[in-house]
Amino acid sequence: MGRLHLATIAVLAEWTERTRAEVRDGFPETVTAFREGMAVHGRYGQPCPDCGAPVQRIRYADNETNYCARCQNEGRVLADRALSRLLREDFPRTLPDDA
Repeated sequence: MGRLHLATIAVLAEWTERTRAEVRDGFPETVTAFREGMAVHGRYGQPCPDCGAPVQRIRYADNETNYCARCQNEGRVLADRALSRLLREDFPRTLPDDA
């Protein structure tokens, strides 16, 4: 939990500085959660920049979370409510070996 807390602080500080450098004394004209320099956010299906595994997605209502199963979850694929219910036993629990 301590590592997560420190990582969260570091990432928030980095993106605060990036945004301040981008807008200087102004205010961002557009507000978006998807930024070019983010590793996996908004990049479902694309290769992870660290390990090359496809970025996974969890969808719930109008929300979406992207993550790398290999880098962030020890290779385990997290259950997507709709898809895991539909596929049941066939829902993949881990990434394929060739991913």
